Amino acid sequence: MSDVGIRPAALSEGDAIGVLTERVYREDGFVDDDYTAELLGGARRIREANVLVALLRDILVGSVTVAAPGTPFAEISRPDELEVRMLAVVEHARGQGVADLLMDEVETMARTQGRGGVVLSTAHSMTKAHRLYERRGYVRRPDRDWFVDDLALIVYRLDLA
Repeated sequence: MSDVGIRPAALSEGDAIGVLTERVYREDGFVDDDYTAELLGGARRIREANVLVALLRDILVGSVTVAAPGTPFAEISRPDELEVRMLAVVEHARGQGVADLLMDEVETMARTQGRGGVVLSTAHSMTKAHRLYERRGYVRRPDRDWFVDDLALIVYRLDLA
């Protein structure tokens, strides 16, 4: 993990972030034609949300979008929460703590802003992601589960209070 650095994304990295995110979701089987354009829109995410990148020996290996409530990329966050969107780590960098470091930074951001929690949506089939979140103390919130078209999304929340 000492070779991994986390920092805010630069606008010039938008295309690379979009390609990385779409590729990870596609390779893992979690993308359809409708979602592809949103995943590829890294520059838009950088402009309208907070995007963090993970660099392994100066090579982009991951990213996460962090949305505040009421902003364009927020879907389920409440006023006291930050929302995690589009967490992606390339296959060859998995198992090295990259996702944990990205989530550490999101949670630090939420605490710094005085938020009471971090929330996210995930598909039922994203079981590896579920294990990551549960290991970090995120708790399922079935009362907040929702649908996008016919895709059921489940909600996890980490209470920071």
